[in-house]
Amino acid sequence: MSTHDTALRDARPETIDEIIAELAPGAAHRDLERELPVDFVNRLLAAGLGALRVPAGYRGGGATIAELAEVLIALAAADSNLAQIFRGHLGFVELLRLWPRTPASEALLRSAGNGALFGPAASEKARPDGAASTLFDIRTRLVEDDEGLWLSGEKYYTTGSLFADWINVLVPQEQGFAEVVVPRDSPGLTILDDWQGFGQRLTASGTAIFDRVPVLPEHVFIHADQDAFRYIQAFYQFVHVSTQAGIAQRISADIAETVRGRTRSYPLAATSEPSKDHQVLAVVGETESRAYAARATARQLALDLEKYIQGSKVGDALDQAVIGAASAQISNTRLVGESAWLLFDAGSASSTDTALDLDRHWRNARTVSSHNPVIYKAAQIGNYLVSGVVANELASLRPARS
Repeated sequence: MSTHDTALRDARPETIDEIIAELAPGAAHRDLERELPVDFVNRLLAAGLGALRVPAGYRGGGATIAELAEVLIALAAADSNLAQIFRGHLGFVELLRLWPRTPASEALLRSAGNGALFGPAASEKARPDGAASTLFDIRTRLVEDDEGLWLSGEKYYTTGSLFADWINVLVPQEQGFAEVVVPRDSPGLTILDDWQGFGQRLTASGTAIFDRVPVLPEHVFIHADQDAFRYIQAFYQFVHVSTQAGIAQRISADIAETVRGRTRSYPLAATSEPSKDHQVLAVVGETESRAYAARATARQLALDLEKYIQGSKVGDALDQAVIGAASAQISNTRLVGESAWLLFDAGSASSTDTALDLDRHWRNARTVSSHNPVIYKAAQIGNYLVSGVVANELASLRPARS
């Protein structure tokens, strides 16, 4: 069923680190030419990236979240599209770890352990009738008739699903919501690469169309645990935060390389050699200081999440993880945005050359930062500090109007 399940992971010729090292030199070219990184996705899967958080008993790496953070930061520094492509997969694996084990969930964990990729299909575009809607107003439906279960509807922001073996689809149920898992090659399932965002151009975050797609009953997983649902939102934000940290790291490396090669200065500069100009060097230092802080933020959030997972899963630890995710989102959004702007102060006008594609750092960072609106997070943190209560953004979830 899976194109990756047959990979012999015990005989991998490459490591994740080796593939990441190969990613970085061609990142600008791929972005400029809109060259989807299909080969790199497959190679990273074969090397075990998608299996890092899969328990060892299911042929996974059993990695901690802190260990995953280091891989994601390095991956995003090489090419942030790849970190974003794997975000949905990593989140679904995390859900499989949290949910009660069933034969079906165990089979899916083994599939991930063998190198399969899960692609998300949760969000939908605004209602076509213009009525007000939220992220969880979902029109995609799971319908049962005499012939079985069928999935029909349309999703957007299906990041990475074009590359996937399985698609996990969020649908409304009487109990709230469910995750429906279907093979990528199911009849009636079409995935389009119609993502039009100015950043993260290679993530195939476009449309998935479900036209009476058959569903196995055992592949319907009810979101019965609201704490798990809250946790997974913080985990998804952790992937964004790590991606932002990786972009900041790449900005620092790119501007240092740019300055190292500059020979042309400005009349007001203290020296004719930019690589020895203290004002220019200070800009380079500013970008690295932001990258350092962004990495530290991602690492701390990983520890907050791990504390909840490894502990008793009590409410206080979950609240800390949720607030930590909000704080990290605010911090890294600002840090990477500032760095992506500052780099041109040190690179000067020549650094705006389209062929260098240095603007992709700002475009990618801004796109990652826009998925979950940061403007709502500071108030959530403030409310927690003042009242001791975490505003639960999932408390009012309900199935969408038909």
